[in-house]
Amino acid sequence: MTTTLPPISTLIGPQAPPSLPQIPYQRWAYNNPPKDPTHRFTHKTVLVTGSNTGLGFEAALKFARLDAAHLILAVRTPTKGEAAKQRIIAATNYPEKRITVLKLDQNSFVSVNEFLVNLEKLLGAERGLDVVVLNAGIAAPRYKVNAETGWEEALQVNVLGTAMVGMGVMRFLKRASAARGKGELGQLTLTGSVGHMYVKREDFRGLLEAKDGGLLEVVSSKEFFGVEKSYCAIKVLTMYVMRGLMDCARRENGELGVWVNVVCPGFCVTELGREFPWYFVWMTRMMHWYCGRTAEQGGRSLVSATLLGEEGHGGYWVNDGLAR
Repeated sequence: MTTTLPPISTLIGPQAPPSLPQIPYQRWAYNNPPKDPTHRFTHKTVLVTGSNTGLGFEAALKFARLDAAHLILAVRTPTKGEAAKQRIIAATNYPEKRITVLKLDQNSFVSVNEFLVNLEKLLGAERGLDVVVLNAGIAAPRYKVNAETGWEEALQVNVLGTAMVGMGVMRFLKRASAARGKGELGQLTLTGSVGHMYVKREDFRGLLEAKDGGLLEVVSSKEFFGVEKSYCAIKVLTMYVMRGLMDCARRENGELGVWVNVVCPGFCVTELGREFPWYFVWMTRMMHWYCGRTAEQGGRSLVSATLLGEEGHGGYWVNDGLAR
């Protein structure tokens, strides 16, 4: 398959020593930030969710610097999205007519449906999406049930809302792939975390026996909730979402139409977790000081993950390395 993507060898960086405990691993990652991607996205339409702040904003800023043909910012609050748009224009001289803000609140299935309808109107019957980064997410400071859907809020936003958006944009990614013929496929990348590796089976076992509905019901339950435990469990579910979207990525004839992967940007200094209990905020700030990457450095990984092509399909991209 012929593509315009860079050789994956140019994206790979030094790898962490094996079997490092969690804190030394994070310190190693701090001292070995990701490479800053330089491959251009000319002629490509790129969509980034959660792109008005933090990692999503930094990734969108890089896509603009790298000459994306059209940049779509999918955000919960349009006014904040418009402010982010102006910041990108001011920083890069990116043409205003090539950047669009769309409302997307993954806390609401209704909002996701409206977003997909508006995206269809924006793209029309012919245009597709070349790159989608599903980055929108929250870190829940306390247990809260979504009144509209009945699911725990972080599970709703990070897993169910993300999955629904991913399934909804798949047709636009396939459309762009078909327009390119037998060359490069569309790329769908989800923001995950190394935290999925710290989840233990025993965290679920007792509640799985008590809950008839399965894993989603367990993670959504008040009995299971814990700030760190729930965050890591949701990142496990993100890996499952990737597997499901890989099935959706196939065309009716069985051929693959979209590449799908997950990226971990590392432990970064962002606004995520600002509403945690005071003792978690204190610990987080200490971790930021000791091993926190900048949001810009984290944004590098989100962009480089979209350049992995066929070799990255079904993979987990972390610290400029690919795992399965």
